[in-house]
Amino acid sequence: MRGIPEVAFQASARTAPLVYATFGGGGGWFLVGGTSCSSPQFARLVAIAEQIAGHGLGLIKPTLYKLAASPSTYTSDFYDVTTGNNQADPSIPGYPATPGWDPVTGLGTPNAANLVPALAAG
Repeated sequence: MRGIPEVAFQASARTAPLVYATFGGGGGWFLVGGTSCSSPQFARLVAIAEQIAGHGLGLIKPTLYKLAASPSTYTSDFYDVTTGNNQADPSIPGYPATPGWDPVTGLGTPNAANLVPALAAG
């Protein structure tokens, strides 16, 4: 029931990854976007961080925001998305992407090479 993101991931159905699925006696290629795409991607990053740490990380939200609170770790762990918006329909107000946390992209797109070890250490 959340309406705001913590991080931004590729989730557009227009630029989604192509996935081959077999189900119901058939199968084929499908574009998979939205949380069906981005949630598993981020879950994989967390799973890798747990392997590095050697234990489950529990709730990672406090660690994410602790990392984001420091300008040096924020710029190394996230790519800040500062342009664009989520207004698909001009008659419905949307939100703009802005520097730092915003209601469109959260903290930004994870820089996995830096964020994963930071999560493991956090």
